[in-house]
Amino acid sequence: MTRIWWAIILLAGSCVLWIWYRRETVCEGDGVVHLQSEHEHFHLHVDLPPEMEIEPGDTLEILSVPKVRGQTTGEITYPSRVRLTRASALRRELVQRSSLLEINELVEHP
Repeated sequence: MTRIWWAIILLAGSCVLWIWYRRETVCEGDGVVHLQSEHEHFHLHVDLPPEMEIEPGDTLEILSVPKVRGQTTGEITYPSRVRLTRASALRRELVQRSSLLEINELVEHP
């Protein structure tokens, strides 16, 4: 009987961790996009509103993109609505720790 209780506790704990890992919050704001697309160079930079700050595990979506036919002449700057999806604390911690491992692997690789 105790094995059944341990299995139930383990399953409930796993469900709680999964829900915590998948939890996200979404906020939108107005940003400024700087886009440069040339033959051998692609650069994209977004100036976010002051209340938005990107952390490990977060996702940023640019909601409007101008029609550019392959290359730009110089840099294009345009305003755009941006959507920031913030990761949960658990996901943020896991992403940060795994990225540190990947960086160490790159640095230590001969």
